[in-house]
Amino acid sequence: MAGITLHLQGVSRIYHRGQEEVRALQDVTLTLRPGELTLILGPSGGGKSTLLHVLGGMDRPDAGRIIADSTDVTALSPDRLAQWRRRTVGFIFQNFYLLPGTSALDNVGLPLLLDGQRGGARRTRARRLLEGLGLGDRLSFIPAELSGGQIQRVAIARALAQDPPLILADEPTGNLDTASGRDIMLRLAALAHDEGRTVVVVSHNQEFETLADRVVRIRDGHVESESGSEGGGPAPETVPLTTRVSGPSVFSLIASSVRSLNRRRGRSLFTSLGVTIGVASMVLLVSLGAGLQARVLNVFEASTSLTTITVTSQQTTPGLSLSPTIRSGTGHPINAHAVEMFRRLPHVRAAYGVSEFLGSARVGDASTTAIITNLAPRNVTGASRPQVLAGSLPTAARPGIVLPKSVAMSLFHVSSGRLSAVIGRTMRMTLEGTVGSLGITGPAGASPSVRVVVRGVTGGSAEPIGYVNQALAGEWLTRLTGAHRQVAYGSADVIAGSTQDVSAIASKLKAEGYGVTTAQSVIQQVHHTFGVIETALGVVGGIALTVAGIMIGVVMSMAVLERRREIGVWRALGARRGDIFILFLVEAVLIGVAGGIIGDALGWGLGVLGAALLHHPGLFVVPRWLLALGIGFGGGVGAVAGSVPANLAAALRPVDALRAE
Repeated sequence: MAGITLHLQGVSRIYHRGQEEVRALQDVTLTLRPGELTLILGPSGGGKSTLLHVLGGMDRPDAGRIIADSTDVTALSPDRLAQWRRRTVGFIFQNFYLLPGTSALDNVGLPLLLDGQRGGARRTRARRLLEGLGLGDRLSFIPAELSGGQIQRVAIARALAQDPPLILADEPTGNLDTASGRDIMLRLAALAHDEGRTVVVVSHNQEFETLADRVVRIRDGHVESESGSEGGGPAPETVPLTTRVSGPSVFSLIASSVRSLNRRRGRSLFTSLGVTIGVASMVLLVSLGAGLQARVLNVFEASTSLTTITVTSQQTTPGLSLSPTIRSGTGHPINAHAVEMFRRLPHVRAAYGVSEFLGSARVGDASTTAIITNLAPRNVTGASRPQVLAGSLPTAARPGIVLPKSVAMSLFHVSSGRLSAVIGRTMRMTLEGTVGSLGITGPAGASPSVRVVVRGVTGGSAEPIGYVNQALAGEWLTRLTGAHRQVAYGSADVIAGSTQDVSAIASKLKAEGYGVTTAQSVIQQVHHTFGVIETALGVVGGIALTVAGIMIGVVMSMAVLERRREIGVWRALGARRGDIFILFLVEAVLIGVAGGIIGDALGWGLGVLGAALLHHPGLFVVPRWLLALGIGFGGGVGAVAGSVPANLAAALRPVDALRAE
């Protein structure tokens, strides 16, 4: 392996600590050649480490140039400088700077990962280097499981991973005993003398002078003396780099992020807790809205035919409620003549008037307010009819009423298993009036009292809605209207010949000035209304997600401060700013996605548990899109919250990050 020639021309580096100006390097001119081990000696604070940092491209000088063969290192862009560091320089640090919790094999393979090499090739190269340094049985050991000498050998293997021509060692023996330190220096000398590399070692130990080809003494930022030097000569003309800037694959960075999160499982799970709560809240609340919507639609579809058109005397417009909003106007009364006109429209199978009565039902000491409506005539096909649990539907020959299960149990004090006991029983009702598009219309005189026989019990909803046969409804309507007044129905049901005919018939009725409601329009209105409800419920979960995002941002910002050394190692080994940004952003996204997955499971589980405890199967309906949305929201929150700390991490310079305590 051939080394490179480094020319330093008038290099200066100045730091500012508050108001104080520190001249770490002052007009340093120096030439370093291949095949030589150059030892840089000097007191602490004299500029040794700063010189090493500018030599390796970890820091930029404020003045002067550094020419590496024909490359002006000081003129390289940040990404090209990172690539130059990665492929040209092998760093060996005093404090080793191995990634904690990472195996020796992966530590050595890190420079290769940053250069975009595949996993198999990385592991093969790292294994050979470690085996060559006598660490073949320590490949899977993490730094905490290795001795000081073994850690330093891992650091040397990492420095040699890219087979670099320039080796820079900063106090490589400072944390080792005498024997281990001398062994390390002999290995470094061999890299220069046997392999022709350019090796520069910073040390305060003068005993190593005998192993060095050149000794450079530096004090207060000046080169105080050189020994063993033959003179450098002028620097060559520089040639701009034209090679494409390479870097690690996104998949490699994602894998590194996963390993980093795995090393901090407790903190990662705690950080994702906010997302978990937010997503679980969203899933639970929105699935509750979806479940209620499904129940409303099931009840509606069970009691309504898709070919039925409900006609009212007033034009209506859809609103946010489950019932239409009435427009002002006199409207058209729906009487026998209007019903006959409806019946004669093209593609209409049948039409009949519908009356709804508000009444007070009483049996003994039990009473309730009920809404009663009439059934479709028995000769009308295609009309919806309630499902009977006990008894049968009333007819003209056997007039009477069908009660909902809940009302029958309440009035007659029977259990659900003894519903047949109410069949044939008589109950008294006081008719308060009719319910129509203009509201409740009271009777012409005093509220009539009627006796009615219970013919059946339905399994309908808990609403107190009962059904009577058409003839009985006509009698009640006449009594409420008065014998000398024209009977008008509250609405009419028009049965289309097929679902394809519904739209044309509805348009014709609207043109005549009637209000029209179809099953499809109600279903659409239910979807719209519950869509608003579900959105409002989702906002509640969104608030928790916002708080979760803030939590992720704070924790990730703290992680940047705690992991400055780790960031410094990545940057020193050749990671670009974009690589660090992706690394931290992916961690934040993965935390959010993990929170989303756990939140989905938690929300779904709580929904199932709640439905079981309330004895209402299907109360919570979790659509697949909601689960996908939960994961997406979690990842999105992580991305937004993690972008700021990821930027902070990417902005750190290698030398500043490595100095962090």
